[in-house]
Amino acid sequence: MERVKVMRPNLYDVLGPLDKAPADYGSFEVEGEAAARESLVEELTREVRGRAGVLGVGEVVVPPELIQAVKEDVLRLGESEPCGLRGGVLHVRYQDGQEMARVVVDPCMPNTFDLFLTLQPDTTTWYHKMGRLIKPLRKSSPLLLSTTYVLEKRKLYPEE
Repeated sequence: MERVKVMRPNLYDVLGPLDKAPADYGSFEVEGEAAARESLVEELTREVRGRAGVLGVGEVVVPPELIQAVKEDVLRLGESEPCGLRGGVLHVRYQDGQEMARVVVDPCMPNTFDLFLTLQPDTTTWYHKMGRLIKPLRKSSPLLLSTTYVLEKRKLYPEE
């Protein structure tokens, strides 16, 4: 009686060589985070520029450096949260405590933290200096925001 030897195929023979894993693991993102980032920047810029009438100025000029710096800080503060950036609400205030805007990053996500952004005017510009000297022109003169700001975070859940 002859013995029959059954050879089981090796996994490598069946599947072939496996592709190499991507070397850049830092590019992995939770679904929706990229869209949340872009909507945050757009909404923040639109809301702040739209508050010129409330502040009593002709227009609000937002420097691009300010938006970029705020975006980076908000992303850094939101990455350690359970729902990520999408669980945040950004409250924007002017230096006197006046509420300028409230930006909900993702209305479908539960809020896990609040961020309070306090913006300040750029007092080094001639618009600011002239506005103080000539009061009637103040309504038509633009308000240039400074690139310095205060950003505070308040968690809405107990820490363990």
